Order: sequence, then structure tokens, then C-alpha cells
Amino acid sequence: MLWGAAIVAASGTSCLLVGSGALWLRGEPVVVHDADLVIEPGEPNLRRLRAVLESMATRPGSLPAMWRMASMDVATVATSYGKIDCLLERGRLDWRRLRESATVLAMADAGVLVAATADTWDLRRRFKERGE
Repeated sequence: MLWGAAIVAASGTSCLLVGSGALWLRGEPVVVHDADLVIEPGEPNLRRLRAVLESMATRPGSLPAMWRMASMDVATVATSYGKIDCLLERGRLDWRRLRESATVLAMADAGVLVAATADTWDLRRRFKERGE
């Protein structure tokens, strides 16, 4: 499931892994179903993101247009590596705060920025457990 996150990071897209993937990489006993990525805001970064997602998507034609991604909350993409949820609104609202305590962990040949355990659990409590 997390190979997709490594490929996005290796593309030069500025993102950080949150959710169960981040918790699992930090040794928490959780099941990983997808990769949740908080995306750093900004047009150049969104262009890199869209390009790498297009190269991995099982249905590239279903990706939202670039102009639409800039205002979306979440962009979900099915890839051959599993589902990737790009948390675009979280990036616009929380990028700086989450980035401060995140660290880079090695996955394959890529360094993936991974949110701190406390930040990841906080996001989970705030959003996932409320059904958002």
C-alpha cells in the first residue's frame, strides 16, 4: 500500500504521509488500507503531484483537472499500488504545523516525509473517527 507514497515522494512532490501508513511505519499496531498524503500547497507542487498520479492511476482520465485540484478537500486515486488519498485541504490548513515535527523515513530508494505519531493520532481523532 505504501509504495505509492514512496513513488509520489520520489517524484519531487512535497508531501507527508499521515494515517495508518504513518502509524505503521512508526511501529504502531494498525492495519494499512491506503496511503494518506498531506500535500504541500502551491501550483508547482500540485503540477508534480498530478503528473505522478497520472503515471500511476489505473484510470488516468478520471483524475481531476489541475484547476479543480487546487480547491478540492481530498483527491482519491486508485493506483496499481493501492488507493492514495491526497489530503489537499489539510495541506492548505496544516502543512506548516505538520511539517515541523515530521521526519524522513526510508522506503525503497525514496525518503518519505512521515508525520509525527502524535500529529497522526490527532488527525485521526479529529477526522476519521467522526466519519469525515
